[in-house]
Amino acid sequence: MPPLADIFRARVVGAGAKTVVLGHGLGTDQSCWSQQVAALEHAGYRVVTFDFAGATAHTADVFVNGRYRSLEDFAGDLVALLQALDIHNATYVGHSMGGMAGLLAANSSDGLIDSLILLGSSACYVDEAESGYVGGFSRDNIEQMLQAMDQDFVAWVNGFAPVVVGTPGQQFGAEDFIRHMLGLRTDIATTILRGAFEGDHRQDVAQLSVPLWVLQTESDAAVPMAAARWLAEHGRARELIVIPSKGHLPHLTAPEAVSKALLHCLAAHEQR
Repeated sequence: MPPLADIFRARVVGAGAKTVVLGHGLGTDQSCWSQQVAALEHAGYRVVTFDFAGATAHTADVFVNGRYRSLEDFAGDLVALLQALDIHNATYVGHSMGGMAGLLAANSSDGLIDSLILLGSSACYVDEAESGYVGGFSRDNIEQMLQAMDQDFVAWVNGFAPVVVGTPGQQFGAEDFIRHMLGLRTDIATTILRGAFEGDHRQDVAQLSVPLWVLQTESDAAVPMAAARWLAEHGRARELIVIPSKGHLPHLTAPEAVSKALLHCLAAHEQR
C-alpha cells in the first residue's frame, strides 16, 4: 500500500514552528486553499494541504463500499495522515464537511490538533423543532435533494452551484464550482452529502477539548447563521467571525478576507 501522504497527496510548504492543516469541503480539493497557503506561508507558518477520499480521481480509488458513509471515516483518515506526517499541536482549518471531520479528529486523538478554525461548518443540518435548533433543512428537504442527485446529477449540480457560490469572486464563480462538482463520481458525491447532512455532531462539539473559532459569511445557503451561532456558543468556541461576503465558498470568492480572519484566529490562539 502506498504511503498515506501519497494516497491523499499531502503537500507541506513553509518551515515555521507552528503547523496549520487545511481541510477542504465537498466539491473542491486542496487547490481551493492556494491563496490562504500563500498568506500563511508568508506569515511564517508551516502549511499542510491534502485531498480527502473521493475528492479527486486519484483519491477515488480509496473510496470503497462500506466506508465514508459518515464523517467519522474522514476523521479517521485525517488522524492517520497527521500521524504519518509526524504532525503534533497543529491548528486545523476545515471548510464545510471538512471542518466537522477535523472536529471529530481532534476529539479522537491526543496532541495532534490543538485548535480548530471552522469555515462554513455545521454541527447538524437538520432542523429540530423540539429544541428550537435551526440547521437549515428538514429531513424531507435532504431526501428530495439526494433523489434529485440520483436522477440527474448534471442538472442538480447546475442548479445547486450558483446558490452555493452566492456572490462570485474575481477568480472563482459558479462555473468553476460546476466543473469541480461534475468531476466527482455521482455515488461519491451522494454518499458524502448523505453522511454530512444526516449526521448530528452536537454532542461531539460538547466534548471538544481544544479551542474553536467559527468563520461564517453574511449569507450561506448551506449553513444558516443560526447554525453558525450555535456552533460559536458551544464547546470551546472563542469567537464567531463574520466574513464580509455571501455564499458557502468565501476562501475562493473572498480569499483575502478569509486569509485575514485565519491570521487573526492564529494570533489569538498564540496569545492564550
